[in-house]
Amino acid sequence: MSDEKVLLGILDLTEAKRLRGELESKGVELELVSNPETCADGKCGPGGGTKVEIYARDEDVNTFQQFISGERSRMLEGLGVRPELLEQVYDTEKGTAVCPACGTEFSTQAAECPDCGLGFAGP
Repeated sequence: MSDEKVLLGILDLTEAKRLRGELESKGVELELVSNPETCADGKCGPGGGTKVEIYARDEDVNTFQQFISGERSRMLEGLGVRPELLEQVYDTEKGTAVCPACGTEFSTQAAECPDCGLGFAGP
């Protein structure tokens, strides 16, 4: 078992504490660390700030990712959102793109989706 910690991300302190509490029951210990250098707004730290870095043991990363994936699925349930589309990127260097709103594949020569009308800004 390794003691090496992995940075999982930066979150609001309240949300980080909620995650830490929920993951404790799964045997995952999250370490919350105040680091002003990583916070763009300069308001970090448990002593009055709002954001903290979240670390976990390397062997707990998979459990953490599965937990977050489950939360994301529950949050999107019933909304008609297709999670795989959320990862789509409109890249004018490529010949085609997939609309992240409706899933239609179209030529990147077009500045908007021909099916739903979602607009894309050019370079």
